[in-house]
Amino acid sequence: MKIEESVIVPVEPDSLWPWLSTPERVAEWITDVQRFESRPAGELKMGSQLVAHLPRGAPIWASVERADRGHALILRASGLPNDLEVLVTFLVQEQKGQSDLILRAEAELTGLLVFAEGLIAGKARAKVKSWADNLLGVVSRSRG
Repeated sequence: MKIEESVIVPVEPDSLWPWLSTPERVAEWITDVQRFESRPAGELKMGSQLVAHLPRGAPIWASVERADRGHALILRASGLPNDLEVLVTFLVQEQKGQSDLILRAEAELTGLLVFAEGLIAGKARAKVKSWADNLLGVVSRSRG
């Protein structure tokens, strides 16, 4: 299952990067998480981890598989129900002084989850769309 959403963000890729790679900024647009932390602390880099503390349940751990500042951030999330792993990708390309951002979530459904793929994909699509909309909103507001 692959979900993808694209959005044009009215800042250059270097200005967008902190919104994707620092827990404090991520928390401003992924609002259904109680708090985020990075290990080690600071900007996400190759080999670091982003921990998402949910309002209830165990935290979700995401390992950074690629961090190419201003271009690509790829995280592999685990700790999800049914031992599901999700690859979350943020791809950024400059487009006339703005950022063309692609948000992608990919997971391989197994077992009984295969029968619920339509429902799961629909919920995932709505989640990724809300992330894109929220990110665009907070970045636009921060510019004044």
